[in-house]
Amino acid sequence: MASLAALRAGAGLVTAAVPLPALSLVAAAAPELMTQPLLASPDGSIGGENAAIERLTQLVSRKTVLVIGPGMGMAPETAKFAQTLLAETRIPVVIDADALNMLAQRPVLLARGEIVRPGRTVVLTPHPGEMARLVQTSVAEVQASRLEVAQSFARRAGVIVVLKGARTVIAHPDGRVAVNTSGNPAMAKGGSGDVLAGIIGALLAQYPEEPGRAVEAAVYLHGLAADLALQDHEEHTLLATDVLNYLGEAFRSSARTGDGWVWLQGQPTASAGIQTRYEKEP
Repeated sequence: MASLAALRAGAGLVTAAVPLPALSLVAAAAPELMTQPLLASPDGSIGGENAAIERLTQLVSRKTVLVIGPGMGMAPETAKFAQTLLAETRIPVVIDADALNMLAQRPVLLARGEIVRPGRTVVLTPHPGEMARLVQTSVAEVQASRLEVAQSFARRAGVIVVLKGARTVIAHPDGRVAVNTSGNPAMAKGGSGDVLAGIIGALLAQYPEEPGRAVEAAVYLHGLAADLALQDHEEHTLLATDVLNYLGEAFRSSARTGDGWVWLQGQPTASAGIQTRYEKEP
């Protein structure tokens, strides 16, 4: 789902790196998708042998952005591979799902600066449960202070934090915070986070000089596409992958002005629409 979302969001070439036993299934998802086989453990998960430097070098060769976590699993050898991949690469990275849980189990990886390095964009995309594990608190406490929790962690770790949920919070390392206004409850279904991770990766690849804006735009466009999808679907039946079919319309509903981004918010009709400025809170 993350790979398909990256393709739909404009990435030129997308490669899905998956364990060899799953390669044929993933390759069949879309003819445009490239694949990279990873050595598998006996249980089919990503094997630790993939952490060898020569394999990592081949894996990231000619890649400009890394998205890691969706469908990864938490097997010990898989975690070893993910940890080494994050530490040994320098390209921008979007960390989601099981990769976030791996970081929560090994907080020293962020504290020691093995992943966050000068000039590298690192984006973390936790839902409230993953955020709670990262900051070692309860989900209730995260939800009670979403903006403050995301802002504090982003500053301390030097990363961009996308705290998902109703009114997704995007916190930047310099303390700036944006609160997203698009989206609807249908996005609470499984797979929505994978789709968002792929969209963020695609926009980071296309706008490497504006990583903060790229992440904010990805969050908004994902929500807007979901809002547009409700013109043809019912909220209870909308799937995460259904939203991909409305990304094009979401992109067309945006325009660039001289003083910032302007988006057509909600579900536009032929007769009316509400235009709003997507602003950052001080």
